[in-house]
Amino acid sequence: MARLFKYLGYILFLPFWALQKLIPRKKNVWIFGAWYGTRYSDNSKALYLYVVKNHPNIKAIWLTRNDGLLDEIKRSGGVSYLTNSFSGIYYSLLAKNVLVSSGKRDINYLFINGANWIQLWHGNPMKKIGLDDKFSPINSFFQRKMVPFVFPFICEFNYRFVVSNAAVFSDKMSSAFKVPLSGIMETGCPRNDIFYSEEMDGFNEQLRKRYKDCKIIYYLPTFRSHDSVKSLFTLQDYSRGKLEDFLIKENMVFVSKGHYVDNQLNPDNGNSDGRLISLSDKKVSDINFMLKDADALITDYSGAYFDFLLTEKPIIFAAFDLEDYLSSSREMYFDYHDSVSGPIVLTWDELIKALRYIWDKPEYARLVKEKNQFFNKFHDNLNSKRVYEAIVAL
Repeated sequence: MARLFKYLGYILFLPFWALQKLIPRKKNVWIFGAWYGTRYSDNSKALYLYVVKNHPNIKAIWLTRNDGLLDEIKRSGGVSYLTNSFSGIYYSLLAKNVLVSSGKRDINYLFINGANWIQLWHGNPMKKIGLDDKFSPINSFFQRKMVPFVFPFICEFNYRFVVSNAAVFSDKMSSAFKVPLSGIMETGCPRNDIFYSEEMDGFNEQLRKRYKDCKIIYYLPTFRSHDSVKSLFTLQDYSRGKLEDFLIKENMVFVSKGHYVDNQLNPDNGNSDGRLISLSDKKVSDINFMLKDADALITDYSGAYFDFLLTEKPIIFAAFDLEDYLSSSREMYFDYHDSVSGPIVLTWDELIKALRYIWDKPEYARLVKEKNQFFNKFHDNLNSKRVYEAIVAL
């Protein structure tokens, strides 16, 4: 019943949506948002801060549904309003460019008719996304055939432009978002500029002070679309004691951070020595800022793999549920075994062995460099600049 009333409300709203086309939009007003309006993060944040710092002629507005973020954004030099506030609606109606990292609910999707809708997305995908994801409910007849024409303001497949990291991703972003290749901005992801910063994340800096000459290992799994939560910590051969002993002996720190959608990683709330750490989303504003100073990455099917390639450091792939993932959660754009740049491990025993030998295997170092060149077109801190220039040129 609630859904019925929602769509009845959308129908009543349609005349107001159409009238917005009569409002002249200002090229120097840009609206930004991320993660359904709940977070100040990702490609949107990176581009937003670049614009605020380098182009004061642009009135850059961050919209959020979280009033706790307003002061944080102000401290970073930005201007922010609540999504449904008078100012939020006013600037949504004025903005010529609207930039999001997840979807239109990152901003105020009801008042952007006539603007350029630009999807920055949150990285480039290994797993299929959008219309390419056969498991997603968005592939229903209603979502594919009716929503784009009857309710265009809630449709996620009518963006004008989508950002891509390299040519190998451009056709995939095109099909996933139903955007012609001419609408793909092959500029690189703004959030990857941070990999070329000399500033060290404070969290990692403290770890290195506490454990001199330690190696910091990040574990970043992706989410599963089905109900069961799976990670390295749900494997039968996981032993907290064995892992603790290994970390102490090898002078390593193991930092785990789950995907924003289902971050339920909690390895016994860490350990007494502090070498086994589980990060919540509240403690992480920019995972790439933290990741760039890590010594190695463990992941499974996450696009974080492509980002971390920029460091050309070791990567281990915990693909313990690969077949199940492909059959019940997501298909992939690439053949997994041909695309990865390091060892694939299925158990903790295999992972611990890999953490011993990964540093001294020249074949993996060579493979990381090769995959970095293939999956990342740009190897500099100019992605935000390229996106900005592409938008200005519209």
